[in-house]
Amino acid sequence: MMPKQGDGVQRPGLQVVHKSPNFLCVDKMYDLKINSDDPTDMTVEHQARAMFPELVDPKCSHGFRFVHRLDYATSGILCLGLTKNAAKHLSKLFHNKQVIKYYLALVRGHIVDEAVLIDVPIGRLDDAEWAGRMCAADHDKCDVPRPTATLLVCLERGMYGDKPATKVLLKPITVGDYTYSLRQDKTPHRMMLHSHRLVADMKIENLDLRTSDPFTTDLIDEWKPSEICRSYEEAESIAKGFEMGNMDSISGMDKFRLVRIKLSESQGEER
Repeated sequence: MMPKQGDGVQRPGLQVVHKSPNFLCVDKMYDLKINSDDPTDMTVEHQARAMFPELVDPKCSHGFRFVHRLDYATSGILCLGLTKNAAKHLSKLFHNKQVIKYYLALVRGHIVDEAVLIDVPIGRLDDAEWAGRMCAADHDKCDVPRPTATLLVCLERGMYGDKPATKVLLKPITVGDYTYSLRQDKTPHRMMLHSHRLVADMKIENLDLRTSDPFTTDLIDEWKPSEICRSYEEAESIAKGFEMGNMDSISGMDKFRLVRIKLSESQGEER
């Protein structure tokens, strides 16, 4: 039986970003599971099995070592370890927060500030209805909130359909989607969040991976940018100075105002 495609979208073959004796790194499509116990589900696992049957490891429960995860709705770089040693090395870097990640996103509204540092602890929402949903620490049902920080740098402002929208670079990432809009934001055909670049320096192999930009006018008809704030390269150069333990020293911020959002400033407000 062929794997089913729940949203009716025609799935292309697996998009390979990097392949070596250590890793198979792919550009995961949006609205796609990584693996599943249901053999009829369309998953990254099934795509990888079809393209690289010789790489399937029968000792792994799903045939491959998925070193990290991307949400079902999120697209972008996903790394599969092809050996135990490779998976161990990269998993350790992820655990120690030593993997550098850059995301692209289209968000609702025009962000007026050129850069925003979002410094808000988050935790799991203790709510049986939406299991696994995350929330800010000021929510009365927030369970064990932990410090998080996301640097947002504006790339473009424009319109998505008839609504204002902003294209941004994020490092690292804590953003919402249909679920986090109280299930109201149904217009876009996908969640506009993409894992665009991943950098991991290891003894066995250095990874510096990048995908194409999925949020361009030739790929998304509804997106009409009217103002270019800066190039991706400039935005990434600014973001390179962002470190969790050194959030007040971000190189390049002298050119424009950096707005910092803390929990005390965000309570009861909308930005």
